[in-house]
Amino acid sequence: MKFNVGDNRASAIIYGVAPVVEALRAGTRSVERVLIAEGAHHARLSGLREAARASGVPVLRVPRAELDRLAAHANHQGVIAVVAAARYAEATETLDRLAQRVGTADPPLALVLDRVEDPRNLGAIVRTAECAGAHAVFIPTRHAAGLTEAAAKTAAGALEYVPVARVANIAQLAEEFKRRHIWTVGTASDGEMVYTDWDWTQPCALFLGSEGAGLRRLVRERCDVVVRVPLRGRTESLNVSVAAGVVLFEALRQRRAAGLV
Repeated sequence: MKFNVGDNRASAIIYGVAPVVEALRAGTRSVERVLIAEGAHHARLSGLREAARASGVPVLRVPRAELDRLAAHANHQGVIAVVAAARYAEATETLDRLAQRVGTADPPLALVLDRVEDPRNLGAIVRTAECAGAHAVFIPTRHAAGLTEAAAKTAAGALEYVPVARVANIAQLAEEFKRRHIWTVGTASDGEMVYTDWDWTQPCALFLGSEGAGLRRLVRERCDVVVRVPLRGRTESLNVSVAAGVVLFEALRQRRAAGLV
């Protein structure tokens, strides 16, 4: 059983124990997360959790009233799966495609978002990435916004052109970039280098932190360099989607000046 939210590119939900389990096992839908009603103890929930674990899909306990709202008070059996508004790209394939650009006239430029939780920020970043000629966006599977209805609407069609891949571990992803000869560049207000001083004509993956905490320590330590955007006002930091735009268009400026794009 399925209930669509919004238009044909909107997020959808699948409800009922059996339909959710089958969706997880089939793997033909991009399931964002599984919601289980607080206090639910259905006999088949253990199999559902196993299927979700095997698929790398987080399972969350939420108030039953929230499930009632999402399913428009249909018989959801205490279980709902939230399906993404767009399909995710496969992470390893996306990394390999980026590696194929190393040494070409269009070197790889990717974005990695470390726990960006606002789907509108995610959508805005994907839209900016497409406009600036970036080749891919990576997000974590947990504790981060996914390709929800809000993200898809804010992206304004850019999801058709920029692959978005999910990975379990952002710090390990940095090592995967390095193995493919792609520089990992973090961003922070106290970065050791001004972003305009970095050579963006090289193969690069730009790491951006969450709206409040910024890059996590372990992720920052895995970056080859951490750059900063100098600020003049009293506000401590830029919105993450604005910071992404500032840095990406500097990368585009340098690449155009070098005759790469």
